[in-house]
Amino acid sequence: MNLELPPSRRLEAAAQAHGVDLAKAAPLAGDGSDRRFVRLPGEPSLVLLHYPQAPGGAVTENDSHFLIGTHLRAKGVPVPEIHDYCREEAWMLLEDVGDLSLAGAVAAAGGEENLAWYRRALKLLVHQQIEGTKGFDPAWCFDTPAVTRPFLLERECRYFVRAFLRGCLGLEVDEADLAEDFNRLLAGIRPEESPFFLHRDFQSKNLFVQGEDLRVLDFQGARLGPLGYDVAALLIDPYVNLSTAHQEELLDFYLDLLGQRLPVNAQDFREHYRQVALCRNLQILGAFGFLTKVKGKTQFAPYIPNALAGLRLRLAPHSGFYPRLTALVDEAQSVLNP
Repeated sequence: MNLELPPSRRLEAAAQAHGVDLAKAAPLAGDGSDRRFVRLPGEPSLVLLHYPQAPGGAVTENDSHFLIGTHLRAKGVPVPEIHDYCREEAWMLLEDVGDLSLAGAVAAAGGEENLAWYRRALKLLVHQQIEGTKGFDPAWCFDTPAVTRPFLLERECRYFVRAFLRGCLGLEVDEADLAEDFNRLLAGIRPEESPFFLHRDFQSKNLFVQGEDLRVLDFQGARLGPLGYDVAALLIDPYVNLSTAHQEELLDFYLDLLGQRLPVNAQDFREHYRQVALCRNLQILGAFGFLTKVKGKTQFAPYIPNALAGLRLRLAPHSGFYPRLTALVDEAQSVLNP
């Protein structure tokens, strides 16, 4: 198999040292990024991650994977072990955690078993949020060190307009028309207050099942941010599309767990969570639009209806507060389902 790697004695030596076979490498399905993953057979097998980037002096996405992954593992977060990292050649050898994501496990199960998996995920999340914050260095972040209001405006709200409404659906939308709605939304989030470790894509396709345990993947985009964001990413995830009743039940469970570790005003947290979930929902649709139309990754297109329906549901009780956004989401629904 052609790994599209430069000739590398170091990779060959690392593979030999770990007892895996480069010649029998098999490609694995990737995520929404351009990173490449291949499985190297052996006892045990390993995963080779390859993402060519100029090392330079700045922190790369590969650096963030290595630095943040090493930090999380030291804090007891179940991320795959990093066996070797060659920064100059842009590859690393990772523990192989299998092929079964939480999304896949839920699709094969049902009812109370699904909720049990989500309770495990939320227990893991609380540990990750609290312990991962201790000693976390924002200098490890290749993108931005923290979620801020300008970040949310540009990378979630405006992204939704550009990549989904315009880019995916072809709607003619002026971002200025949504300025007041977006200002109201972001005024209630206050991301700079009490920042914690934030994965930013803590959802069912980034959690993998191993026996009775879950493993956390795709953490290289982590930074500091509000507690509610990762909870929202998990509970409103359109890949699984949990019912509203189950989302509320699991949010209660999370708040009970969190309250055992931190002083929490549950009512304030829920109000904050509603706004964070709206913001996350905008980001999901922006990402699905971009990946489908620009990157040609059509496997994300089937989840757009779930994500849009979830956004309409979350906006419905607040339509008077976000009138222009609500109207545009209704228009988007008409375009998607004429």
